[in-house]
Amino acid sequence: MNISNGNLRLAYESIRTTKFRSTLTMLGIIIGVVAVILVVCIGEGVKRQIGQQVVRYGDNVVVVRPLSEHRGILGGDSVPVGAAAPLTLKDIETVRRLPAVAAAVPLSSVSGSIKGDRQVNTPLVIATTPEFATFIKPQLKYGGFFEASQDANQVVLGSKIVSDLYNDSMPLGQTLSYRGQEFLVAGVFKNFNAPPLSIESNFNNAVFIPYDTVRNLTGVEPSIYEVLVRAKPGTNMPAFARSVQATLVQSHGGAEDVAVSAAGKTGSGTDQTLRLLTLLTMAAAVIAFVVGGVGIMNMMFVTVTERIHEIGIRKAIGATNRQILKQFIAEAFVISCLGAVYGVVAAFAGIGLLRLYTSLQPIVVWPIVIIAPLVAIASGVLFGSIPAIKAARKDPIQALRHE
Repeated sequence: MNISNGNLRLAYESIRTTKFRSTLTMLGIIIGVVAVILVVCIGEGVKRQIGQQVVRYGDNVVVVRPLSEHRGILGGDSVPVGAAAPLTLKDIETVRRLPAVAAAVPLSSVSGSIKGDRQVNTPLVIATTPEFATFIKPQLKYGGFFEASQDANQVVLGSKIVSDLYNDSMPLGQTLSYRGQEFLVAGVFKNFNAPPLSIESNFNNAVFIPYDTVRNLTGVEPSIYEVLVRAKPGTNMPAFARSVQATLVQSHGGAEDVAVSAAGKTGSGTDQTLRLLTLLTMAAAVIAFVVGGVGIMNMMFVTVTERIHEIGIRKAIGATNRQILKQFIAEAFVISCLGAVYGVVAAFAGIGLLRLYTSLQPIVVWPIVIIAPLVAIASGVLFGSIPAIKAARKDPIQALRHE
């Protein structure tokens, strides 16, 4: 059905005379468009950020984790918990014996408050070995990593924990206290990419401490939550990951209680979270579109009631049912279009604010930016057609008698 410029102009003038009512009518459409665009763009951004973690370790590294439930933390400041069979040093030695393995290092989360100039009661303390420095990217900003010959009382700090512990932004050579023992700050890392919705720990908030030192300090072997395994150059990485997996399964007596994945690969828990979030938002958006469409329908019914006399006059001078129908559908179309445009503008504003003030980095998904407004417009026109049909079927005599 073609809608003439005259109908669109009349529709726009009608909406201008009822600005407040029209704005309220548009809210459902606006909310639906904003919800769909924001969540899809956030989800895509999160996937991209997690995928960029390959830069942290390199593309020839696989990550071994206990196969267990993980604790979902939006900021990524935690490490996996709840493992039924945590990894051990024996597992690392088993992996190191594989011909294609160049190096393997443990990552273990240990508890205990840390005090520098200020105290941090619940820091992220990661026990590892000196070889960890050869895995990690970016490299150190200041100083160096602890070495095997001098690792007894040295730590390396993430970029953010520095400001939590010290008044100085470059605390090299200063000391901190951990479990009653003094440690020397040997280095400070550059800033790490810390994607949200990731099971990876946020190394910007971490204090790296020698594994052997922690074991001697606590008297027990720290539970290893993750092992990084680097392959030799030229290794086929998918086959390498399967080999590591099979070796550990055999070492564990056939129990498939470890997961081996490429560094930077989105975990199944993260994928499931993103899919669920997207589905829930899509459902909410559908509801918002329906509510918006019903709002347009209600407003159009009111408009038809207010303009019955006008409809009667137009029919008396020769207007057809089709012309009346076009006039009121044009109003529903204009309201839906304005709501969709405002929704897109609000979504882009939200994306900008999230990029500026949060760790989220949404990516604009143009197909969704196009599809969401079109669905919103279709919803508005569909619901607006019901009162438009009612207006077109008005008897002109009865319409002229209406006061």
